[in-house]
Parts: sequence; structure tokens; C-alpha cells
Amino acid sequence: MRKAFLLMTLISILLVPAVAQDGNGDEELFVPVYSLGDQTLRINLGTFFPLFFFGGPDGLEPANLTLGGAGSLVWESYLSTNVTVGVEVGGSFSFTPNFRTLFMLPIAVRASYIFNFYPFEVPVTLAAGVNFSRISDNSKIDPFVKAGGAFLWDYSSQWAFGANLFYWFVPQIYSATSPAGADATRYGNFLEFTLSALYHF
Repeated sequence: MRKAFLLMTLISILLVPAVAQDGNGDEELFVPVYSLGDQTLRINLGTFFPLFFFGGPDGLEPANLTLGGAGSLVWESYLSTNVTVGVEVGGSFSFTPNFRTLFMLPIAVRASYIFNFYPFEVPVTLAAGVNFSRISDNSKIDPFVKAGGAFLWDYSSQWAFGANLFYWFVPQIYSATSPAGADATRYGNFLEFTLSALYHF
């Protein structure tokens, strides 16, 4: 009797994990992939679309610039599974009708909220900082705001690939005492479409 009891106890102990696993066979335990302190490096390359300018006595005006190129390097750190903060250094170029080149080099801090649909991620991002612009011999430093999102495919736990769509807002503000005068103030509006390669570490 004692041997039978010990045998039944042993069988029960062995079967409990199997039954528990079978009972939850239709459910997957979600384990966050990233946590506080995890980091990413991202490179973005693609197309730059000048949209329009507004402000000054002429109101809304076309950008009068060609399509160009855009790129950036981004470092981010996770505060939680869904929230990151980081720094972005980017650049763009486009051309005027007489082939002068407009260069813009923004440096910004950024924050993202990430919607996870494994194996996909959709980060929604807001960035703000300063923009260094140059056309011919004229240089200027202005505020810079960038907002948009990305669609990323997690190829592995370390690598992700995808695309970004961002709107740039670049105010070029002149004071009344500046040589150009306050009427020269313009608010630039641009669009960036880039492809991404992202490395988690």
C-alpha cells in the first residue's frame, strides 16, 4: 500500500507540469524584450521632400527646392519596454532652381513611444533641437522640431529593419534689428522618408 501511494505521488508530481502546460497551450506568456538601460543605434537614409514656407508679407509659398536626400544617426536608451529617449544627428540637402545647395544639419533630443506587434514595432517619435543651415555663403542656426513614426521588422533580438516618415518644422526667425529685417522670417516645412537599420545592445 505504501509503495502504491509513493508511486501515485511520483506520477502526480511528474504529470502536473505537463497538465499545466497543456492547459495553457493556447496562451503565450509575453516577456518584454527590452528594459531599462537597453540601447539602440540606428542609421537612416532616404529622400527629403521640401514642402512649403509660410510667414512674412507673402504668406504661403512653395519651397522652390528640388527633392533631396536625408540621413541621420540615432542613439536611444530604453526607459521601459515601450519608452525610449535619445539623441539624433542628421542632415539633408536639396537644390534651388539655379543649383545652389541648401544644407541642413539638425541636432535634436528625441523621445519615442513604441507600439509592439511582434515581430513588428511602430515607434512614434517627437524630437526637438537646433538646425544648422547653409546656402551659398549664408549660414544660420534655428530651432528645429521633428515628428513622425517608423515601421520596423525585428529580424532578430539584435537587428531590426524598416522605414520612417517624419515631418520637419524649421522656423527661420529674424529680428527687426537684423540686416534682413523681421519680414524675412519664414517657417519651413519638410518631409523625410528614410529606410532604417537598427541595432539593439
